[in-house]
Amino acid sequence: MSVDVVTLGEALLRLSVVSGSRFSEMSELRVSVGGAESNVAVALAQMGCSVAWLSAVPDNHFGRYVLKDLARHGVDTQFVVTEPNARIGLYFVEPGSTPRPDRVIYDRKNSAVTRLRSSDVPWGEVESAKAAHITGITPALSESLRMLAIEFTKRARSAGVPVCVDVNYRAHLWGIEEARPVLLELCREATLVILTEEDARGVFGFAGSVQDLSRRARDAFSAKYVAVTRGSKGALLFDGQTIVEQSGLDAAVVDRIGSGDAFAAGLVLGVVNGDVINNLPTAVAMAVVKLGIQGDHFLADLTDVVGIMSGNQREVDR
Repeated sequence: MSVDVVTLGEALLRLSVVSGSRFSEMSELRVSVGGAESNVAVALAQMGCSVAWLSAVPDNHFGRYVLKDLARHGVDTQFVVTEPNARIGLYFVEPGSTPRPDRVIYDRKNSAVTRLRSSDVPWGEVESAKAAHITGITPALSESLRMLAIEFTKRARSAGVPVCVDVNYRAHLWGIEEARPVLLELCREATLVILTEEDARGVFGFAGSVQDLSRRARDAFSAKYVAVTRGSKGALLFDGQTIVEQSGLDAAVVDRIGSGDAFAAGLVLGVVNGDVINNLPTAVAMAVVKLGIQGDHFLADLTDVVGIMSGNQREVDR
């Protein structure tokens, strides 16, 4: 039986210093699992959606740790390739506190996922899903993944599967001039494109108000839906006729990382359910809930999200 969503990308081990500590003074590291597409997969599973994560991990203790972590959060990992003599990607996090941002250092070069080939992908699962999701991080990791990411979006679209692309530009992985044509190609296969206001301006060169950005992005990508995120200000969604805006919500920040992935998962749910526009408040609420959770993963459920959306949350849920 096919899953609702398939997503393709890397998972990494996240090594975090204690909140309030600096890398230069670290004495211990907290280990967890992160990575954009795997974060989206966990969030979808927590919200009751069936989801398969497609990737490769090393055939060692670290790879098995990743698979066990994602599986216990409801993600289908049966199609993940285990590569012998490979490595897991790592990233190190120094949590910030406003106005000091989080600091992240990556060590992911030549990780197992960069060996993933077209023949490793269960294309029948991709072509029978209700939605296919990928981010702009995956094609930045290697030339072979660049080609695979494009094939993933093209084959899904050709099969009539809605494609969800979160641009997620990362300057430490590739420069704008290298990234722009690849990201444009992915976005032109998409049903839904998600991008930040900064990427709309800086990566694609769109100008004007945030409403203008959504219109220009949709014209450039020919996507059915374009969502532009604005951090704490919320997000807006354009479907070619109507721009719907959702303001941000006050939140005490425990961990910023993964909130954008929770937002993306909220809109992917809308694609699966056939109502993207009305899922914008859910997506923003999911991002807000994630801000209060340690680690990359959205470890909450529909009850938590509805509570945030209703504004009736109590300080203590007795």
